[in-house]
Order: sequence, then C-alpha cells, then structure tokens
Amino acid sequence: MRKLWVLLKLNFRAMLRAFSFRSGAGSSKKKAAGGLGALLLMAFLALYLSGVYSFLLASMLAEVGIVEMVLPLMALMACVMSLMFTLFAASGLVFGGKDSDIVLALPVPAFTVMLSKILALYLENLVFCGLWMLPTGAAYLVYAGLGAGQVAGFCVRLLAAALFLPLLPSVLALLGGWVIAYFSGRMKHKSLVGTVLSIVLTGVVLVGSLQINALAAALLQNIVYETHAVRLEGVRRTLHTWLLPLGLLLDGLVGSWGALLGFLLISLAPFLALVWGMSTQYKRILSSLASHVTRSDYRLREVKAGGRFAALFKKECGRYFGTTIYLLNTGIGAVMLLGFSVYVLFVRGQAALLVAQMGGVQAVAPMLAAVVCLMQATVNTACVSISLEGRTLWILKEAPVPPRELFGAKALVNVLVSDVPATLSVLLLWFGLGLSAPDALALLALCVCMGLFIPVAGLAVNLWLPRLDCENDTIVVKQSASSMIGIFGGMLVVGLGALLWAVGGKLLGFVWFSLAAAAVLLAGAALGWHWLCGSGARILQKL
Repeated sequence: MRKLWVLLKLNFRAMLRAFSFRSGAGSSKKKAAGGLGALLLMAFLALYLSGVYSFLLASMLAEVGIVEMVLPLMALMACVMSLMFTLFAASGLVFGGKDSDIVLALPVPAFTVMLSKILALYLENLVFCGLWMLPTGAAYLVYAGLGAGQVAGFCVRLLAAALFLPLLPSVLALLGGWVIAYFSGRMKHKSLVGTVLSIVLTGVVLVGSLQINALAAALLQNIVYETHAVRLEGVRRTLHTWLLPLGLLLDGLVGSWGALLGFLLISLAPFLALVWGMSTQYKRILSSLASHVTRSDYRLREVKAGGRFAALFKKECGRYFGTTIYLLNTGIGAVMLLGFSVYVLFVRGQAALLVAQMGGVQAVAPMLAAVVCLMQATVNTACVSISLEGRTLWILKEAPVPPRELFGAKALVNVLVSDVPATLSVLLLWFGLGLSAPDALALLALCVCMGLFIPVAGLAVNLWLPRLDCENDTIVVKQSASSMIGIFGGMLVVGLGALLWAVGGKLLGFVWFSLAAAAVLLAGAALGWHWLCGSGARILQKL
C-alpha cells in the first residue's frame, strides 16, 4: 500500500506538471502551482457548464413531471465528455511514461505501477466528471421539491455517485489507450496504425453518443401519458438495458440504497479487473513500444527546391496529418460538422418540417451559427503548434526564417482545417434547410472570420503558455494549459456571442448581428496578428 501511495503521488505530480502554466526553467513548486491553477480552471469549467445545462434541462423536464431524468442524462453527458478528453491521453499517460521501465525494474509489482497511473487518470476524470454532477444534483433539488428529511440522504448518495462515476470513462479510456498502444507497438507503420485505430475508437464513441437520442425519444413519447409513473416507464426500460449503470444510478439517487450499491460495484469491479488483466502484459507492451525498426529504404534522388514559406507550410501539414493525437483531437469538430451537414442534406424533408415546428428559418439560423462556430472553436491547431516543436524549437529560431512566416505557416494550417469544412457545411445547410441568401452569406462571413480569429488567438496563447519539456505529444495536445485555454476560450467566445444575441441581438436581426460579430472577430484577428509580428516575435526568441 505504501508503494502505491508513493507512486500515486509521483504520477499526480507529473499530471500537475503536464497541466502547468509554466515551462522550462523554474522551481518544481512553481510548476506544481501552475498545474494546480490549470486544474482549478478545468474544475470551474465543469461546474459552470454543468450548472447552465443542468438547470435549463431540469426546468424543461420539471414542466412534464419527470425532473428525475436530469440525473442520468447529465451523468451520461459527463461520461461522454470525459471519455473524449481522456481517450487518447490514456495512451500517453499509462503507456508513454519514460520512467515506466525504470519503475518496473524496482521491486514493485506491475499491478501496483499500473494502478497508480490509472488512478492518476481517474483523478483527472474526477475533476471534470465528478464535479459535473454537483450542479446537476443542485438543479434536481431545486425543481424536485424534496422534503427536509430527504435532502440529506440524497446529498450522501450524490457524493458517492460523483466519486464512482469517473471510473466508467476511466475504464473505457484505459481500454482504448491499451488497444492503440498494443497494436501500434507491434506494427511496422506505427503512426498509420495508431491513426486508424484512433479513428475507429472515436467512431465508436460517437456512435455510442448518438444513442442518447433513444432516451430523448422515450421522453417525448411518454410525455402524453397522464401519470408520472407511466412517463418514466419507457425511459427506465432503456436505462436498464445497455445503459444499466445509469439505470442503477437513477434508482439509487432517487432513494434505492440497493441500486446505488449496485452502481458502485458495477463501476469499481471492471476498473480493478481491467487493471489487473492488463498489468500482466504491461512490461511486454512497454518493451514493444520502446523498440523501433531500422529503415533500410534510403535512396539517392533529386529534391525539389521551394520557398521558405512553402517548406514551413509543408512541415506543419506533415506534423498535423502525421501525428495521430494532434489530428484527432483538433479535427473531430470539423468531421462532426461535415457529417451533420451531409445528414441534413439527405433528410431535407424531415429537416424542413422540424425547422417549421421550431419557428421557421429565422429562429433556426442563430442556432446554426452557434453550432458551427462552436465546432470551429474545437479546431484549434495553433494553440499547441509551438509547444509541439519541443526541444527542437531552436532549429527554427536559428534558421533564416522571419517569425512572421513561421506564424503564418502555423496559422494557415489552422485556417484550412477550420474554414474549409465550415464553408462546405454552410453551403450544405443552405440547401438542406432552405436558408435565405442573406442569412446564408452572413453565416458564411461569420464562420470565415471565426476561422481567422481562432489561429491568431491560439498562437498568442501558446506563446504565453508554452510547454516545450513534455514527454510526448499527448501531454501537449490533451493536457497542457495552452490546449485547454485555446479550445475552451473559443467556446467562451461563442457563449459570449450567444449571450449578446439573447440580450439585444434580436433587435438588429440575424444578418446584421452576424456581420457585426464577423467584423469584431476580423478586427481581433488583425490586432492579434499585429501583436504576433511584434511582441510575439520577441517572446519567441526568448523561448
């Protein structure tokens, strides 16, 4: 037990250093403090986002007498979001540590080593997934009208559920990370195999996420019934099939201690079983990952000459499409946006009927703008592009390359990955939903300017919070402070725009409001670029 505690503290400190706002030289205490600050930022985002969605959803469900359903729905959302955040981080955290072979050489069981690493992953999920449930419980208490004697019991059950719920995404993340690491270590083309496996696992997660529609459909079908018990019957049947943990969670939180115990056991047992099973192959996996194949296919051939910017741009494209975690973490939003737009185009009739029920195109256009811009905010390749240079950044600094061209190459990759899918999506939605030409063009202008603002802001954030000393790319892309601030900061910008629209934007109308927002984003991008070429270039030379 003492060995586990020591290793857990080491892995937790390593996680804090991965989150740290600081890089390079500096005391370990300052780095830990920076990591703690980033961790607190994640906690704030979890509480804020959960609070907004929980109270909004609880108010809607309370109107039809099924406020209990806010508990499993928000728990499912928390698990899906945590899994998306840690699915690829698990591979680097559990199987990518450079000191794992040294630790395994010590008189420490492989099970203890692996359990300490996965517990560090669990703590990361606990910050987001566990805290996510607290505002959900508060929303349920506000709208459920429980008696004074019932509140204390519910709070105890909610606290137990919040502690054990993060085990579910941790198990799935560990399994996905193991699959990626296991097969990548045994194939010749590791990067290609890792990319394919990651895409497959991401698809599985997305397909599973779409099954939430079954719950929503059950809710809508049962609203017409008169009694509260009948309204929940269809939903409970769904929750007790492939979503059995959530069904036990619902029954446990509303009063069944036996169901709550079942939820705790069904969360903990797979966690321990999977850790024990994979610990038996831990040394073999680490050995295979450490090995490499010596190339013997070098050939003497002519190399075409090109300009500096073209070479930098080609290098950035090669890194982006050749780094699995980089491609998937920043490209999933663009893929989801295109998939949604293509789907709308194929179901134009049903989509038109739904738009009419929601109040017409004028009511739907602001929602589309929020969705498209929100997806663009997730496509922020620039917020980690400088950190990914790592210890080889000095090569670019010593090369005869102006910082303007370096920043431009990194920003151009982001613009293409963000603006091209967004433009195609707007065109598809234009025809699929029957948007008017002014609305579609205003939406297109807003998306293009959003795609210009995001990379400039991302580069500024990465210069402010660089991480050049990480062990692997996974930590940079998934766990560094610049990646979190870059992506969540873009989401906050979209949220601010939605708030302004709700407060007074309707007076301007969608077209003029979108054009005004596009002008603000374009001005922000221009000012940010001016700062990058001046102060940003000086900061780059000091890194």
